[in-house]
Amino acid sequence: MLALRAFARAAPRTASRSARSTISTTLRPAFQTTLRSRVSIQAPRCFATSVARFDDASQELAAKLNQEMQLESEENSAPADSDSNIENFKSQNPHWEIVDESGVQEVLLKRKYDDEVVTVSFSIVDFNTPMMENEDADEAMMDEEDEAIMEGQSGGGNTKGAINQGRTSGGNIKVAPEDSIAPGDRDELRNEEDEVDGQAAFPANVNVLVQRKAKGALRINLIADNGAFTIQSVSHLPDSKHQNTLSASELLREVSETLYTGPPFQQLDEEVQSLMETYLDVRGINTALALFVPEYIDVKEQREYLGWLGRVRSFVE
Repeated sequence: MLALRAFARAAPRTASRSARSTISTTLRPAFQTTLRSRVSIQAPRCFATSVARFDDASQELAAKLNQEMQLESEENSAPADSDSNIENFKSQNPHWEIVDESGVQEVLLKRKYDDEVVTVSFSIVDFNTPMMENEDADEAMMDEEDEAIMEGQSGGGNTKGAINQGRTSGGNIKVAPEDSIAPGDRDELRNEEDEVDGQAAFPANVNVLVQRKAKGALRINLIADNGAFTIQSVSHLPDSKHQNTLSASELLREVSETLYTGPPFQQLDEEVQSLMETYLDVRGINTALALFVPEYIDVKEQREYLGWLGRVRSFVE
């Protein structure tokens, strides 16, 4: 859904926009041209900076921005599923306080848990992050695996990845044509869960800060994707006067090159990984939140885009 909306925004809407542009040009009052010429005659050239803005470029840009606002408002006039999902999350998780400032990319969620203050941070920047890079990487990896399989089948060694059992005289695994595609990749056998309506089309970066008085804080970086969190790193910020002067948002953004941030999370003992995931889960960093974050990014990005159009239009007109 999100990827389609981003593509539609970038693609030309030839039918509606060209029609509106023709109408607006045709119906433009003729007196504007006369008014521009009168002002240019009456106003001294040396004081041109004090004359009202009537240049064609400013007016055309303002009209185009206004047209964009109308189109976006019309296309999003019906309540989206994201809106209802967000309201459901807020009603079921009243312990989260949402801090969302208009014109700011970052969104904060705050709550208290025992003697801790938990802050979750994410940004609408991820909405506009191109996804083709990840898709291309996955395709390249699959191509490499296919080449490795084909090379293995050309020799006398055992073939990895073959599906049907039964060896040939050369020692290879016999692969039937219908089995050249893994079951999970066939359209008729694809898991329905892989195509759930409403799921986000992009992974979202999420940062979590868990603060305890006189103990410092834990800063955890995660990825929210398809309703699940994947921990990337966990670092401890020691208690200090400097830390106590910073807000949670500033602590999450602050990067220290000298602070040890721990090893890559996937290299930790599996039990440590599992217990860390449970630790976050009981603090509300769970599946419900992993689904909520991309939904909220979708709604906020659209709201901020409309606000940006309005502010730029007001400036140039």
